[in-house]
Amino acid sequence: MLSTMRGSAARLALRAVRHRSAALARPIASAASSFSNSRRVAPGVALPKFARAFSTSEQHEFKAETKKLLDIVAKSLYTDKEVFIRELISNASDACEKLRFLQGTSQLKEINDEDLPTRIRLSVDEAERKFIIEDTGIGMNHSELIEHLGTIAKSGSLDFLNKADTDTSNIIGQFGVGFYSTFVVADKVEVFTKTCDPDKGDQGYLWSSDGTGSYSITDMKDVPRGTRIVLTLKEDAAEFSQLSTVKKAAEKFSSFIDFPLYIVENGEDQAVNKQEALWTKTSATEEEHTQFFRFLSGNSYGQPYYSLMYQTDAPLSIKSCFYFPDPDNAPSRMFSRENDVGVSLHSRRVMVKKHADGVIPKWLHWMKGIVDCEDMPMNISRESMQDTRLMEKLSMAVVRRVLRFLDREAKKDSEKFNKFFAGYSYYLKAGILEDKEFNNGRHKDDLLKLMRFESSKKDKGSLVSLEEYTASAKEGQKNIYYFCCPDRNTAMSSPYMEQFIQRERDVLLMYEDIDEYVVGAIEGFKGWKFVSVDSADKDFELELDPPAEEAKSDLELTEAQQKELADFIRATLKERVQDVKFSDRLVTSPAIVTSMISPHMRKMMKNLMAGKDDMGGMGNFPMTLELSAKHHLVTTLHTIKDANEPVARIAVEQLFDNACIAAGTLDDPRVLLGRLGKVLEMFVYQGAGFDYSKGEYNVAAGDDKKKLEDAPKPKEEPEFVESVPEKKEAEKKETK
Repeated sequence: MLSTMRGSAARLALRAVRHRSAALARPIASAASSFSNSRRVAPGVALPKFARAFSTSEQHEFKAETKKLLDIVAKSLYTDKEVFIRELISNASDACEKLRFLQGTSQLKEINDEDLPTRIRLSVDEAERKFIIEDTGIGMNHSELIEHLGTIAKSGSLDFLNKADTDTSNIIGQFGVGFYSTFVVADKVEVFTKTCDPDKGDQGYLWSSDGTGSYSITDMKDVPRGTRIVLTLKEDAAEFSQLSTVKKAAEKFSSFIDFPLYIVENGEDQAVNKQEALWTKTSATEEEHTQFFRFLSGNSYGQPYYSLMYQTDAPLSIKSCFYFPDPDNAPSRMFSRENDVGVSLHSRRVMVKKHADGVIPKWLHWMKGIVDCEDMPMNISRESMQDTRLMEKLSMAVVRRVLRFLDREAKKDSEKFNKFFAGYSYYLKAGILEDKEFNNGRHKDDLLKLMRFESSKKDKGSLVSLEEYTASAKEGQKNIYYFCCPDRNTAMSSPYMEQFIQRERDVLLMYEDIDEYVVGAIEGFKGWKFVSVDSADKDFELELDPPAEEAKSDLELTEAQQKELADFIRATLKERVQDVKFSDRLVTSPAIVTSMISPHMRKMMKNLMAGKDDMGGMGNFPMTLELSAKHHLVTTLHTIKDANEPVARIAVEQLFDNACIAAGTLDDPRVLLGRLGKVLEMFVYQGAGFDYSKGEYNVAAGDDKKKLEDAPKPKEEPEFVESVPEKKEAEKKETK
């Protein structure tokens, strides 16, 4: 659509020229500077008015279609008014660059006003609502004014590029519409100009228009080389006659143009572009990186943790530099709003987009830097790119280079990188999820190489990469075992870890909530499958490292006894369990609970859905109780289930709750208070000699039988206290 618009603009302009109707302004490569009516001018000296010559003054009328097109360009092309400052400074820079090019290639042996330095100058007059920009660049003669400022979408810079046979990569403008941005803010535009080429004459000219129906060209005396543009601002754009507004916009858009840029402040010329465009250099010192990082961060302190300069000509011409802030200053995720990307997008040293969110993904927003791409197909207002596919290529090239740089740094100094990862791990992990959702996982492999976790066989605080884990795995192992848990102590004391510790099998310990989602999204790493140690019915490759044979215990339950006990437990727990089975995965613990989703994921999902009436089934998610047939509590439970059923029922309830506590799925431990009170009661009464199986006190020799008969007795059946979720579920069923 934009290319069609540009083509239409060119055709209308050509038609206007054929009807001998001069169209309005083109931002010739100058916006510019005359520093005095003498050939030497001191900084801060006021400029005199140019003298009007007693010669010809030409008046030109615009045709109807040209006026309509000009109105569209001036009022609809640019989204922000301040962009006109960027356009005029860019044009002035182009004017200076063309002069330097012609001199460097010896196409100009002599120039007018040779002693004038090449530079750009801004000034304002708030009382008169004036904005002024001057340069001492290439300038224009009479015919060039007609050609460049009289044709819409006629780019003098593009013509210059097409005619040049050597490198002109510093030329910025190519569309020929930037000058029209002046009519967004100005009621009247005046252009004073004189060519740099003595062969074309040394006459000065004034081009003037209000952008509505006509423009004029008048001969002027005492105009120095270059171009001076004076804008009489509209009332609603009076802010651009304020020094602070203009200075802020100039620093925002044009801090890195290739020529000195000054602004008149308190009668003195103050430099605007003090900072060098560091990304255009092939290398830089540590001190230069530090200063540039501080400039981009807006601070006078601090230094980058890592610095990267990246330049390439394929697939696009890219020059860039990136800085990774110290992990001690990593942005906090608590109470933080949506953060803007800290990398800006430039084209030929002129800022196009302050926050390059189309190039840098949100999960890298904390980086600082600049990406400058000369090949970007900009839209006609130079505010965004036209080709989204090329934008994707640019993004892919830059992000891939950043991630591979971090991988290289990790291998070079693992301790330094581990500190970096500790600060930014969440964002890199979030990158895996976002990359899969929006880019089909194009950066997955590079991101996985950066992941670091503690492991069960390493000391606390020691991190390992996935590559290190797989390299040290047991022969024949094809799974990467991991455990999502709050901390190391919880993990190492968990019953889910028992068989892995017994077999000396390494397990990755993941402490962040996002880890569970990341593992679910990536599924595998270089052919290795991720398996959670607390998952149910997974292949744990137990044949790889069987433990030493142990003598079979006489107390181990037989299959028939296991079935009897499982039936008793199901009858006691009812809908709280989906199944009860015996397992060999337990070593020292009597029981664990498993589910189709890991206990850690179940807990996170319940937290996400907290406060909702419809928990989506999470409030009563089915779980399986796995028991050890060898554990003494389990074997004793089988013994008393018939002899002392009340105690056995309390023991089953407590055994299940203990397993839920170990899994971290017990939502509110207060539900245990009733049952724990009953257990305490049992201890007290049994200590007093009460026999629950007979329902009476045991009378020993010498005891006062009458006193024992009058002693208080517990209820025949233990009083079970339902948990709040169970009670609500029961009430719902009764209502239905």
